Amino acid sequence: MRRGDLRLLPAATAAWALAVLGMSVGTAAAIAGGAVLTALVLAAVLWWGGRSLAHRLLAHLVLGVLAAALLLPALHRAETATGLLEDAAARGLVVELEVRLGADPEVPSTGPLWARGGVGATARTVTGPVRLGTEQRRLPASVPLLVRAQGGVAGEQLRGARDGSVIAVRGTVRADGGLVVLRAREVRVVPVGGVRGALEDARHALREQNRRATAHLPPDEAALVRGMTTGDTRGLSGTSEEIMRRAGISHLVAVSGANIALVIAAVLGPLLLLGVRRRRRIALAALAMASYVWLVGDEPSVQRAATMAAPLLAARFAGVRASPVAALAMTVALWSVLDPVTAASIGFLLSALATAAILLASPPLAAAISGMSGGRVGRTAALVLAVPLVAQLACTPVLILLAPEISIWAVPVNMVVGPLVGPSTVIGLLALLVGMLWPPAGSALSTLAAGGAHLVLLVARTADALPGSRIAVPEGAPGVLGAIAVIIGLAVAVAMRRHPLMRWAVAAVLVVVLAPGAARWLPGQRAPSWAVAACAVGQGDALLLRGTGADPVTVLVDTGPDPAALRECLDRLQVHRLDLLVLTHPHADHVGGIAALTGDRVPGQQWICPLPSARSAIVPGVPVTGAITGTAWKQEGLALEVLWPPSAEAAEDAAAREDGGEEGAENDCSLALDARLGTGGADGGGTRLVALGDLEPAAQAELAALAPGRADIVKVAHHGSRYQDEELYAQLDPELALVTVGKENTFGHPTTRTLDMLAGGGADVARTDLHGTVVLPAEDPLAPRSVGPGR
Repeated sequence: MRRGDLRLLPAATAAWALAVLGMSVGTAAAIAGGAVLTALVLAAVLWWGGRSLAHRLLAHLVLGVLAAALLLPALHRAETATGLLEDAAARGLVVELEVRLGADPEVPSTGPLWARGGVGATARTVTGPVRLGTEQRRLPASVPLLVRAQGGVAGEQLRGARDGSVIAVRGTVRADGGLVVLRAREVRVVPVGGVRGALEDARHALREQNRRATAHLPPDEAALVRGMTTGDTRGLSGTSEEIMRRAGISHLVAVSGANIALVIAAVLGPLLLLGVRRRRRIALAALAMASYVWLVGDEPSVQRAATMAAPLLAARFAGVRASPVAALAMTVALWSVLDPVTAASIGFLLSALATAAILLASPPLAAAISGMSGGRVGRTAALVLAVPLVAQLACTPVLILLAPEISIWAVPVNMVVGPLVGPSTVIGLLALLVGMLWPPAGSALSTLAAGGAHLVLLVARTADALPGSRIAVPEGAPGVLGAIAVIIGLAVAVAMRRHPLMRWAVAAVLVVVLAPGAARWLPGQRAPSWAVAACAVGQGDALLLRGTGADPVTVLVDTGPDPAALRECLDRLQVHRLDLLVLTHPHADHVGGIAALTGDRVPGQQWICPLPSARSAIVPGVPVTGAITGTAWKQEGLALEVLWPPSAEAAEDAAAREDGGEEGAENDCSLALDARLGTGGADGGGTRLVALGDLEPAAQAELAALAPGRADIVKVAHHGSRYQDEELYAQLDPELALVTVGKENTFGHPTTRTLDMLAGGGADVARTDLHGTVVLPAEDPLAPRSVGPGR
């Protein structure tokens, strides 16, 4: 690489950083960031004062100012457009606008409860007039949103639209954490005629033909073959998608810049062997690339790769060699100033970061690996190691924003599947082309490509089952900054690897990092001695149960409403592994903290209530059991059995009989658990705890009719609400009642009536709002103590 190749890189990086900052925080933040960068450059000029350095810095500054002059108006337009939609959401206005779909509409199978059902698709607004209530305004920029229709005529109309279609939508807007959701009441597909309409029809015909060619394959393999070729992942299970994400190969389920390279190579290679002249080869490769971009659609990573490849092909057509680094810098700068929304998208970020790392960091790292091996690892073998390593490291800070966990197997997995992906993708593209003329041959080639896809899924599933596949890291800014600090530290360590002081520093860091984990395996090192812990997570439930033995099992019953609060409790109690997660019912105060269950804290299995809606909030990729009366689980020092409900229908029947209560069928479907801890409790079968979830009185009465017997400890139903069945509590006759409830909650929980009922039965009461996280020691579970403040 020549020094001149890097000339555009500083200004392009600055423009890109300001685009991401502006789209994430606001135009004012981008202006402030630009001012800080300018001040730093001028300070460097004044401080060092060398003429040559000053000229170079000022040249970069001029380029940066020019980029900012184009970027800031684009950011302002995007911010104005987003602001108009968010204002409409705040005022509850009905909006009328046109959007361009970025995917085929489909019924969501994953995500939060509000996103289930109906039909949905990602889209971007069309720049132009928009009606907000009675006002006619103009959207100055195209911004991303999610279009949803909850069935009926609007749902059918949306379902009939296709990826790339322009639709006119009338509905309401919801702004939720930066995501704009357009809830459609009326949908009309805007007809497109002429050449553009014909091209759109041809594109969708090809994609449909590809779906038919893979229809005979297993759903996951079929979706992966289509995903690697055209980006169409319809039919891929949420479990497989989550496993691939954790294994570090989620880029395979959507086309990326690597696909552009494969398409170009698949055209140039055979033409070169056939002796076709250079300019014709380049022209045909450019045509193939343009056709592929047309087929795939508006994928940010593909747009980035195509924009980068265009000048490289043009230069080769002219007979000169262009710099890939300079082409990447130009691509990033262009997209940043012309379309900051795309430049700041996750797909563009990951694609550009990975490409930059491969171009800039893999050659020196490969040289370092070869040197440290004493030449035993050749340059080519070192590059095979270096390329996936630097790409994964560069993308890690962004990936932590998406999910706060990392896998030590991501790089090995990429190295193993790399030789499989290329041939499978090329064969999949051949199947698409051949299938146009001879469908049976296309299906046969798709079957061959599915063999590689199956191996990719097998590798991902194997890696996901290994220790170290889910290492939790801090979420948000702390996790990102920590990852960046580690990457910088690794780069410095490699660069200064020959310095003795650096070797000692690396050894010290390794001791500090590895010693705590190794200490857990030393003789005599045991987990904190507790049997039950009711976490103070606010107005919600999060109950921990622990067995006995050298390596005791741990069960979590519900997650509370807040991931941060649950994570704090798990950290405080040194819970590093969960063997079973019980989600009693799908209400936010019981399942809202699921996001905290990452890394090694992803449970081994999970139970949910038998209502279909219970699957709306589960941990992806973990085996799910719809638990009913009699479902049991037993490990050393801890045995669980479900007392209620016997079926979803029983919960619905109980809800139908409620003349009080608060939430109906989902509360009455709460899994009521019988937990036996240790030995020597109620009736001689170990300390017995009964957890009642949020059962309402009718379901409690049904449970009482089953004669559950006496319990030592009861987790009181529904945070101590007034809706309790006294007969059930009389049968249980607990010595200790746990009330999981938030401080100063607006529901008035726990009520005086319920507290009086518990006191009248002779039970001591421990409350998370007053006592904080309540811990029951393993040696005496009926002697609660507090280990944290209430919430």
